[in-house]
Amino acid sequence: MKNNNVLSEVIDISLPVIAEMVVYNFMNIFDIMMIGNFGGNKMVSAVTLSNEIINTFYNILISSGLGIAVTSLIARSVGGKDIKSAEEYASIGIKIGIIIASICTFVLYRFSNEILKLFKAYGKVLEYGDIYIKIVALSLLPSLFVNILNSILRGVGNTKTPFRVSIIISVSKIFFDFILVFGILFKDLGVIGAAMATLLAQFFGMIYLFSYVIKNFNIKVKFKIRCSYGKIKKVLFITMPCFFEEAAYSISRLICTSMIMGLGSASFAANQIANNIEGISVMPSIAIGIAATTLVGMKVGERDVKGAKKYAYKCCLFSLGIIMFFAIIFITMPNFLAKVFINGEEREVIHLTAACLLIGSIEQPFIAISNVFCGALKGTGDAKTTFTISLITGWCIRLPLMFYFIYYLKKPVTYVWWITNLQWAVDGILMYIYFRKKFKSYRRNY
Repeated sequence: MKNNNVLSEVIDISLPVIAEMVVYNFMNIFDIMMIGNFGGNKMVSAVTLSNEIINTFYNILISSGLGIAVTSLIARSVGGKDIKSAEEYASIGIKIGIIIASICTFVLYRFSNEILKLFKAYGKVLEYGDIYIKIVALSLLPSLFVNILNSILRGVGNTKTPFRVSIIISVSKIFFDFILVFGILFKDLGVIGAAMATLLAQFFGMIYLFSYVIKNFNIKVKFKIRCSYGKIKKVLFITMPCFFEEAAYSISRLICTSMIMGLGSASFAANQIANNIEGISVMPSIAIGIAATTLVGMKVGERDVKGAKKYAYKCCLFSLGIIMFFAIIFITMPNFLAKVFINGEEREVIHLTAACLLIGSIEQPFIAISNVFCGALKGTGDAKTTFTISLITGWCIRLPLMFYFIYYLKKPVTYVWWITNLQWAVDGILMYIYFRKKFKSYRRNY
């Protein structure tokens, strides 16, 4: 296998996933820009906090749990030329996903007010957030179908169709945001319009994906297929550690978010805006990590350990190259980036956002290393290691330091970003170390 061929295949698989993540991130950016310009920092705080709560539920249970398991198992089945197993795993993923999404929708819709209060949302932030969560919760079922079908497609190396879906969803979201938030044809609906735009966009994406899979996909997603207990167990065997890994990270982050709320709406808005901007650089590394899961999984299915390792390292180099480009932008123009997101009169928010971005530039290479080798380990079916590392860095490093400096000492929001620098440095180093150990054990066994 030639190195240039490996890199070429990494780029072919990775670029559409990177583009997909970037499209979604820009969709979120435009969403926050419109909300910020329409309703100021109170509405930004409500929408970003609500999205963080919803995304925590969704990412833990579906996107980073079930979705990764489906991609990994289908990739290994395709690598081993076992199409029947791939179809069975696809069916299992859809069925489990419907149950999970239905439960999430009920919980978020029924207890939105109580959940927001847990995270110190009061006044207008609570009022806006309650309305927003109730409407967006209804979009979780179509979003489930989008996510699982995309995971199935990525498992066979088809990353272009999920990218096309991301364009359909994002264009629909921005279009309906513009129409409904600002009331171009009707009365302006503000936060209600933003939530309705999300619901409509997910339905459009689901309809397109279903039509594509039915007409063009060689692996048939059969709802009536009989699923063996052994394969259900395999799906859950990978899903549960992925579930706990994302829970370890996201719940600790959500608790930290509630602590940041205690610093005031300006600090909270600055932190959330900086996180959205950082997403521009982080999303490509997440995308390449997903590509690493597919590529490493296929090679492990073929029992080509050397090839799997080559793909992982090429993915890492590719990810580092992209993320360092963005790190330089964060260093050179933080104030400009902050002003894009918030009214120019909100000087405190702009200043704090710029400071967070400068500090956040340090963690970028470690984020790239962590995401790629985490994805590669999951491609081998090892989700327990990634869960353990996330547990250590989230609950033993980030959370205690956040409690002491932010909740107890009430230090400025910039301390949050110094803490996450330490968290990501440890996380990235540990992911790399355990990836190397995993492939040493493969060499002994094969």
